[in-house]
This record gives sequence, C-alpha cells and structure tokens, in this order.
Amino acid sequence: MKIDNIRAIAEKYRDSVTGRLGVGFTDLQTGESFSLMGDDEFPSASTFKVYILAELFRQAQEGKFKMSDRHVLTDEVKSVGSGVLYNLQAGLTPTLQDYATLMMIISDNTATDFLYDFVGAENIKNNVLVPLGLSNTKCDYTCKKLIALYFQADPSDDPETFDQEKSYRNTPDYLCQTPENDSTSPNDMMKILKLVYEKKLFTPWVCDEMLNIMKQCQTNTRIPKFLPGKIEVAHKTGTMDRVANDVGIVYTPKGDYILTLFYNGNTASEEEYNKNVHGIMSDSLLAEISRDIFEEYTK
Repeated sequence: MKIDNIRAIAEKYRDSVTGRLGVGFTDLQTGESFSLMGDDEFPSASTFKVYILAELFRQAQEGKFKMSDRHVLTDEVKSVGSGVLYNLQAGLTPTLQDYATLMMIISDNTATDFLYDFVGAENIKNNVLVPLGLSNTKCDYTCKKLIALYFQADPSDDPETFDQEKSYRNTPDYLCQTPENDSTSPNDMMKILKLVYEKKLFTPWVCDEMLNIMKQCQTNTRIPKFLPGKIEVAHKTGTMDRVANDVGIVYTPKGDYILTLFYNGNTASEEEYNKNVHGIMSDSLLAEISRDIFEEYTK
C-alpha cells in the first residue's frame, strides 16, 4: 500500500540520523495517516506562529477588530531574528493583515511578537490549544524571550551579546524539558492543519484566510524545494540553531496531503551536531524527505 511505502521512506531517514526526527503524514483523500515520534515534543521554533495565526483570525471572525485596522510599530516590541520590521523605524502603522502576512511568509519575529501580545497568550491556549486537544503543544514565549532563553541569556540582555558560537547540544530548552516552552508535536500540528484543510477550524473564513497566507510562504528550502514548480504548498517553517521544521499541506494532481517535519539537531551526536552548522545538513534532510514522499505519493 502507498501509505506503507511512505512510512518506509520516513523510517529510512529517521534511521539515518542521530538527531530526533519527527514525521507526520496524512493522505487527505483516503484519511490514512501515520507518524514517527508523533506525540513527542519538539522545539517548535517559528512553526508556533500557526497557532498565533489561528487565534488572530478567530478573534477577527468574532468581530473584535478588523484585519484592516492599523497599529503602530514600537521599538519595545522589536525582536531580533528573521524578518524586516526590526530594521525599520518605529512609527510605521501596518495593518493587522500586514503583521500576519509578515509573520507567516518571511517569519518576521517582530510582527509575531506584536500579534502574540495582541491576541494574548492565554487566548491562544484557551481557544486553540486546549479545545483542539493539542496536549503536546506549548506557546509560552514571544520570539524575543524564546531566542534569549534558547541561547541561555536574559531577555533583557542585548541580543548582540548572545553567544551563537557556543554549543547548545542537549540543553534543557532544546530537549523540551522545561515547564514552559514553545514546543509542539508532529501529531498536534497535523491535527490543526487537517481542520484548516477541511474548513472546520472555527469557520470556513478563518481557514481560507490562514491557507491564503500560508501559500505565500517565501522560506522554501524544505518541503517545496525539490517539488515541481507548479505544485502548491501551504506551509510554515521553523528554525533555531540546529532545529529545522516545516509543516504544511501539499496540493498535487493525485490528491493532497499533510506533511509535518521536525528535526532536532541539538539532540544529535557531536559529529552530526558539528556538521549541521547553520542548518546546512538539516535543510537538505527535510527537503529530501519531502521529495521522496512526493514522488511516492504521485507515481
């Protein structure tokens, strides 16, 4: 059966690395599904932005605000890392739609932290995580705090002082052993993506808006990298040190499927950890898994 062959591909790659590799796959035509390390927590990195986006559109659907509303960018909300808003002058007034788009398509951390505070951490938990039964997911940190803690620094410290050359192999945050974290699992992410695809997450409008933004993702070195150019992918990546994630929906002429990929290179052997500087190895790993699964699914 096709699902067995796809599982075998995932298992082959899992067995080829020493870092923890989580894979989730759902055939959206047949409903067949499997996962490897499916309920294990992985550092979500920027994939947690999917949960923020869900709560943002849920609140908009309820009429709490309009996505066209404008909000001032302040220096206080700025976060280092991916994106462009950190480098722009305070005083800009992007719309909520602008913040959401930047958060998802270029993974802008400043846009993310603005929206995280705007919708509220407790609302993400109480309206998204708990009702959906996403029991292996935590969304406790802004990007600013997440980056600082993962680099074992204080969030009030100057980011320029963070020691990115130090080894963070097997540290508690990367192992998801801390009481609070930004973490998720392959199965939890599959669950919310399936609801979005089926137009069952809150309302069809919420789902359509989420998919529209996720289809514009510009960080395409993993799931979409080796796929034919005409293949549409609605997805979100996550990156931090040796962590490489990509989660999304792949639309093919033979049917659509969900693929959730989580590689925690911070749990790898010292040799594999050192080979994966700047995520060079893990980017290729996820892209190759995606290619092989796509080829098996569409043949």
